Amino acid sequence: MNQSISVSLTPSELSPECDLHQACSIIIDVLRATSVMATAGQSGVRRMITCENIHAAAQFADQAAIRPLLCGERHCKPIDGFDLGNSPAEYTPERVADRDLVLTTTNGTRAIHAAMRSRRLLAASFLNLDATLAAVRSEPHLQIVCAGTNGQISYEDVLLAGAIIDRLAPPDSDGSEPSGHIDDSARIAWSVWRQADGNTRPLQQSLRHSLGGRNLIEAGYEADLERCAQVGTIDGIVERAEPGKTVFEFRRLAVSK
Repeated sequence: MNQSISVSLTPSELSPECDLHQACSIIIDVLRATSVMATAGQSGVRRMITCENIHAAAQFADQAAIRPLLCGERHCKPIDGFDLGNSPAEYTPERVADRDLVLTTTNGTRAIHAAMRSRRLLAASFLNLDATLAAVRSEPHLQIVCAGTNGQISYEDVLLAGAIIDRLAPPDSDGSEPSGHIDDSARIAWSVWRQADGNTRPLQQSLRHSLGGRNLIEAGYEADLERCAQVGTIDGIVERAEPGKTVFEFRRLAVSK
């Protein structure tokens, strides 16, 4: 099938005029929201509910029949009164298995809400890259949305967008261009990934130099760079459970390596 791929380098590029109703959208926040969602899914979380702001998250938790875990961050740091922050290391089976969690973050959950009108909505990270690719190969139109950092383009999110394009639209015969129908932002992301992939520098080192990576290091979360730089270690997808709601579930996929 001839798949078309568009990329929004920040959520602000998704204007109200952007037609997402027939699109499958993939949200990317490598550092760290979508990496946390994949990790929590692998650890057996029941449902993940995303909220744009702290008040909405707390209100949802207060109204739930069984109190969910309140999770998230603001500017990399845990939120006062919340159960968990935004480090994948916190989302162990002992802590989250069979629990619902409510997540609100500075960038990632806002990107999810920006793409709410999409027909299908997934959250992707390097951790579950292979499973995500397997889940969307038959989609006629993909809209990749990079969360960015405080409204700015973030290198780490663009890298993952490029990796997705590289796998779904491999280069043409001379290797100079990706195949298929892609927009200019997708071409930029693909070029960034191809340049990084051709470098001998490990992915973790690339993340260190990104805007999000520098912020994490400054905040004392340097170890999360390695945790988020593992590629294809989680065989499952994070996908919205039903249209119109920001409730996500994790589903395991048999992925051929």
